[in-house]
Amino acid sequence: MFLSRGLIYRRESIVISTYLQIRIMMLNFIIAALLEVLNITYKWIDNNLITYFINFGKGFEYALIILSTILFLLISVSIVLRNAKKLPKSYVIEVVDLHDKKIAIDGIRCSFSTHDVAESYVRHYREVFKHYKFKVVGNRNN
Repeated sequence: MFLSRGLIYRRESIVISTYLQIRIMMLNFIIAALLEVLNITYKWIDNNLITYFINFGKGFEYALIILSTILFLLISVSIVLRNAKKLPKSYVIEVVDLHDKKIAIDGIRCSFSTHDVAESYVRHYREVFKHYKFKVVGNRNN
């Protein structure tokens, strides 16, 4: 009885393993066919679409570079102009004494239209009036 039962198990395992082998072979065939179809599709797309787009783009590469440069310059100029509107209209020199109190000294020029001129006057006033501190402050009101 034991031998007959072992033969039955062996026959069933042979049948099952043969069945699995057939299934695996079919799966391998399906995967191989799918990969071949994808390979053919890739080659067709590469030959018929991508190559033409690349050749079309090569004809316009200099135009694209020039257009992107012009666009960059326009954006840069617009940013500079936008920030230039935020600059102060005039500059004022503030005078502070040794006790950090704001004071006004008669005979000095305090209002300027450019920062460079105001800074130059501050350097001059620091040499003349050594006991005071001078600083340039932007004035947006005027």
